[in-house]
Amino acid sequence: MVLTETPLEALPRQQRRWPFFVCLALLASIVACTLVFVVPQWRNNEKLARLHERVSMLSLPPDTEHDLRAEASVVGLLSGNSNHCDYLVHLALITKLPDAELVRHYESVTVEGIEGEALSGTVYVSPSGSWRGDGSKEVIVEFFDGGHEAGSDLRCR
Repeated sequence: MVLTETPLEALPRQQRRWPFFVCLALLASIVACTLVFVVPQWRNNEKLARLHERVSMLSLPPDTEHDLRAEASVVGLLSGNSNHCDYLVHLALITKLPDAELVRHYESVTVEGIEGEALSGTVYVSPSGSWRGDGSKEVIVEFFDGGHEAGSDLRCR
């Protein structure tokens, strides 16, 4: 039995093309997954960033400052059941104002929501007062916009 080497030109043309088609199929599946799942997340992240920017541009009441260590913004399924996106911007403030005045201020200001509706803030004050040594206290103000189309964003499922 004698083994001989077959020249590349003698092989059928289809045998030489299979790596190209495998790579093409792999690339197409990666692009499809990106378009279906990642692009909607980027879109929702951009909507959240614009909402956070609008909330951050609000003027603060007197004797109040931001506590940047505790600020957050989130997009996902935050209330109710599946298949919708909720957006939440969470501001942490340090203030010397009375609770009622702070609540009145944030209920009176409005911010444009994700789809253009007016949002007002909800103020959360610790029942214990969380007073600091200088007479100020920490409070949370949240701007919630919920029930928007989820698309293919898996965070909203």
